[in-house]
Amino acid sequence: MIMEEETVEVPQNDEQVPDEATVWRNKYAYLLADLKNTQNRLARGFAQELASDKKSLLRDVLPVADGLDMALLHSANAKDTSSIISGIELIRNILHKFFTKYDVKMIDAWGKPFDPTMHEAVGMVTHSTFPPNTVARVEQKGYLYGSQLLRPARVFVVSSK
Repeated sequence: MIMEEETVEVPQNDEQVPDEATVWRNKYAYLLADLKNTQNRLARGFAQELASDKKSLLRDVLPVADGLDMALLHSANAKDTSSIISGIELIRNILHKFFTKYDVKMIDAWGKPFDPTMHEAVGMVTHSTFPPNTVARVEQKGYLYGSQLLRPARVFVVSSK
């Protein structure tokens, strides 16, 4: 086997040798480009995961829409309201299962002291048994997602007479 000699050019002056700053600038540019590519890839991954989670959530709420459609369809032909009421209760149960699955909890406001972080006062009322500043009536239920407020309960609060 014949080996060929490889000639290596040795730079004759300093202009041909990249200085240390140029080497580090090139490394920095490469690492910065790599970081930007990684950030873009992660952002795309997060966006895809979020879209998938939304799709799953929406798919899980479809039985509620189906139940409402069935209730409306059957209510047109119903002779008594008991079948309509039982259909609505069924839909509510499906919705409560959905809420449980996604850690959504109803705020229990009635009879509790008014809490401005959980309740929105829509009016004041007098009440013979509840003390002042107590929720006497819930106009609209409030909900929590885990420990975060989704919507405050809209309530009527006992006035101080």
